[in-house]
Parts: sequence; structure tokens; C-alpha cells
Amino acid sequence: MHLTNVYVNLSHQQGVVQEGQSKFGMAHCIFFSWFVDLQLHLGQNDLSLLRFAKNEKIGWTSAGGMYIGHYFAWITAACMYAVQLKLYPDRTSVAPGPIAHLVGGYFGLVIIVIAGWSTANPILYSSGLALQHIFPQMKAWLSTVIVGLVATAASCFPALTNGIMVFLTVAGIIFCPMGVIVFSDTFLFPRLGLQSELSFNYRQGEDKCVKVNWPAAWTWLSAEVISLPLALFTPVSSYFAPIITLSYSWIAYVGMTKVWVNKGWISYVENRDETISVENKNTEEGS
Repeated sequence: MHLTNVYVNLSHQQGVVQEGQSKFGMAHCIFFSWFVDLQLHLGQNDLSLLRFAKNEKIGWTSAGGMYIGHYFAWITAACMYAVQLKLYPDRTSVAPGPIAHLVGGYFGLVIIVIAGWSTANPILYSSGLALQHIFPQMKAWLSTVIVGLVATAASCFPALTNGIMVFLTVAGIIFCPMGVIVFSDTFLFPRLGLQSELSFNYRQGEDKCVKVNWPAAWTWLSAEVISLPLALFTPVSSYFAPIITLSYSWIAYVGMTKVWVNKGWISYVENRDETISVENKNTEEGS
């Protein structure tokens, strides 16, 4: 009942901007909630898990988790933090453990542990895959354990954990141009008469790609040159920078690809899969 009264009283109060901090308005809340996990969703990191899906409908699980996790969890977290400030005005830390213990007791701590593990699990898996790609001889379980231990050690330093929101936004800026490229390559190019998967179509055998997709490379590089300084060194909030990153990446990738094709700098390979099948067949007959 006491906590209920706190919630009711807080509903009639306005937040006070702390010294050295900028005002976090409604626009910040909207764009933060939309862009904070760009590296997971639009950055295509989800594909490290969804590639095993039996059909495309499984993609809705990611959308459902995003909605429930970000919509309800962030509102709940804000209410819990408001309770902490009401009861202990001098306790301004946003550390989830103490807040959860204050509101939910030891059961709140258990929830924090489960939530932390379930959130980190796909990240550790995709990071483990990346490490395994660098060291192909390494077992998948070992690479995941190594990444998990490094992440656990890093989480012990407040200097890193306190800046996690900015880190997530910057990571989104770094990865989201590649997500735009993948999306455009898959859904837009067939409608524009452009060929998808340029490097893949110029592979030798089944794995080794021998042609660089320069429009994609230049799109990513130029997007970072524009977006990262904007987010890190200007008064523009890092939560708004992805708007420019996404728009520019889409226009630049489609535009550069058209220019490369018109100039003859890109020549498409037709029926690449059939060509590989014939090459393999001829190789087998010759041997």
C-alpha cells in the first residue's frame, strides 16, 4: 500500500534536470526506445539466431520480444526508479540491482539475474560466432564461454556499465548501415532491376568471395564518417543520429549501385548457381 501511494504521488510531479545533464524529453524517449537496439534488429544481429528458423513467421518472435521488453519493461523500470527517488531522494543511481531489491525484495534480485541472462544470451551467442570466425579451429561452446567471461569482467567496472546506453546507440550507428544494405539488397534491388548478393555471386567454389561490393563498402564507411562525429562531438543527441544514418545509408547504397552499374564498374553474373554446378560437374568428370 505504501508503494502504491508513492506511485500516485509521483504522477503529479515533474522531473528535475540534474546539473550537467540535458533534459530528456518525450522525443528522446521515443527515439531512444526505437533506436537503442538497432544493432540487434535493423543491424541484422538477430539473423544469427533467426537463420535457424523453420519459416519466416518466426521473425514475429523478435518483434514480440521487442515490444514487450521495451514497452512494458522500460515503463516498469521508470516507475521503480521513481519510487527509489521518492523514498531516498539522494539515491540517484540507476543500478538495476538495488532498485529491484527495493521494490521486489530478493524476488526482484532473482528477476534481474534472469532478465540479464536472457538479454545477454543471444548477444553472447552471436559474439561467440564472430570469435569463432576469426579462429575457425575453436569450438563454438568455447568461443561463447570466452566472450561471456570477458563481458562478465567488463560488467564489474561502473565506468563501462554507466555508459551502456550511449554504447548501445553508437553500436547501432555502426551496425545499422549494414542492416540497411542487407534489406535493400534483398527487397529493393529485385524491384529496381539490380542484382542481389554481388560478392556471393562472384564466389570461387561455395565459400570464397573474390569481388568486393564497393557500393556497400563506401556506403558503410561514409555513413560512419557522417554519423559518429555527429553523435559524439556535437550537441545533437546520440539518440537522434540514427535517423540520419538510416536515411543516408539507403540513399547512398541504392544511388552508388546504380552509378556503378551505369558506368560499367559492376558486371552481373547470370545463373551463377548453374555455372557453379557445371564447373563442379566438369571437375568431377576430369578427375
